[in-house]
Amino acid sequence: MLMRMVALLLLIQTFGSQVTARQETESSDYLGTQAPRLMQEAKATGSGNSMDVYQGFARLVVDELKKRGKQEIANHITAGQSGQKLEGKSLATYAWLTRTFAREFYKDDIISATSDLIKFKTFATDVPNRQNPEFIKQKQYLAMLASRLGLGFRDVDGYVQEIWIGDEERSLGIMVHSDVQPVDTTAWSVNPWGGELKSGALWGRGAIDDKGPLAAIMYGMRAVLDSRIPLRRKLILLVGTDEESANEDVSTYLKTNPAPDQTIVVDYGYPVICAEKGWCGVWLKLPKPGAEPDSNGLVIESLDAGFSPSIVPGKATAMLRASGNQDLVESRTGLLDAIVGFEKQRVGSRFDLSETDGGLSITAHGRTVHSSVPATGHNALMDLIVFLDQNLKPAKNSISLMVKFAAQFVGLELDGRSLGIAHHDDFMGDVTVAGNMFHTEADSVMFMFNFRIPRGISLETVRQSVAARKTDFEQQHEVRFSEASYYSEALYNDPDGPFVRRLLRIYNSVTGENRVAESMGGGTYAKRLPNSVVFGPKLVGEEYLGHQPDEHVSLETLTRNIEILTHTLAEFAFQAE
Repeated sequence: MLMRMVALLLLIQTFGSQVTARQETESSDYLGTQAPRLMQEAKATGSGNSMDVYQGFARLVVDELKKRGKQEIANHITAGQSGQKLEGKSLATYAWLTRTFAREFYKDDIISATSDLIKFKTFATDVPNRQNPEFIKQKQYLAMLASRLGLGFRDVDGYVQEIWIGDEERSLGIMVHSDVQPVDTTAWSVNPWGGELKSGALWGRGAIDDKGPLAAIMYGMRAVLDSRIPLRRKLILLVGTDEESANEDVSTYLKTNPAPDQTIVVDYGYPVICAEKGWCGVWLKLPKPGAEPDSNGLVIESLDAGFSPSIVPGKATAMLRASGNQDLVESRTGLLDAIVGFEKQRVGSRFDLSETDGGLSITAHGRTVHSSVPATGHNALMDLIVFLDQNLKPAKNSISLMVKFAAQFVGLELDGRSLGIAHHDDFMGDVTVAGNMFHTEADSVMFMFNFRIPRGISLETVRQSVAARKTDFEQQHEVRFSEASYYSEALYNDPDGPFVRRLLRIYNSVTGENRVAESMGGGTYAKRLPNSVVFGPKLVGEEYLGHQPDEHVSLETLTRNIEILTHTLAEFAFQAE
């Protein structure tokens, strides 16, 4: 009897949750496929002014809803137009109307603005970003666009641009960044700075990270103004300029400016990311003497891979030469045999071996991904490092010593076991480690590895464990590394907190899904701003294409972001609490 009662209760809970989901997502079906037609009629009969078009669209929507027998929904819109306070169902309905208007009226403008923004080559160089001509031109473009849309604009010393509507005391912040990762143009099939529209997507660096979302938010804010609903909360879009490099923008901004009361950071994915692993990185260097010791065997003359501490390299190349009485032809044959064996053992690995002037060139190929999710790619650098250390037995020099350290303590594993930092958290997952850069300079050799740390293991423990292994290696091999490092704590917000729950309700109502809050391995502005969570732009189930060759955003994804983000802006702007 008890088991039957429990089963009955579970059935009731399940049915109730399904009913709730249907009720919340009903708004997606209010107009069926009629929204484009209604927008065309609104444009044809209006003055062309966006506010007038909105009001005409709203009247047509009310008439269409009445025809469909949805009098209650029509009444909510009419009540909002008459100045009644929006709350509950009327608030959600007007947010739906505003997002539908933004999608139908501004989609082409958002596509065009995204393409324009992609054309600015806003990656870090030797010149500070705020002084870089590309960043200055992009800032001028944003100021022009904000003015055209009737949005406030203020540049804060080149570090952050503020774009806002409303002057209420309470505020919702929306944080994005306008800088991007550098590109290896040889790995792209399109111009990374072209902003090309093809195959149902916009292509180029920053399309998804974060220039597409930036354009969608600006036009979403304009749609909120078009509604003529009184604003009860200020919406302030903060555009950072060095999230991908120095990370000085937000910290500098907060020295002289208050943070918003709450902030959504649009810089990874949905539904709501309320926890982020700590971002840690270690850069090790060894001096490279002018003359390396001669010995019999193959010498690694150079090894180079990677161009960002947050990108798993998809290509790595080493130059080898024969030393002493080592025969180059014999070495090539032996390496070819070893490559065949390694490729069989290491699924996904692939090498090219060729002769160069007096030596050999060996290149490993993999798949570039964001280093917060190293398991979704294939690390060419670590393949090459492990292969050289295990199969080449290279003559001792600074490069081979760095290779040995990397193979011994990072290797092909992804969880940090050999560094002594493996750890699992039930909500945030495992520690992840990725070797992301290796470069040979005229006077030094550098290896950089990045690791992401969930809650439950202290940064001091991580530091001590990495330092102990470095010290042991130095003593064993009689070398001395120089080191630069960066360690940040994990971020954790209550998945059941009111801010997270509200954003989840909005997301689920727009998409028809029934998602819960998640965590991520990446690090965003949410760690630097109080009361912040990540909300978009990657849709659930999509691969994150930021930082990758051929980065693009599909028009379907961009459209869904217009809907989700505009709905969010409208709900928060129309209701202060």
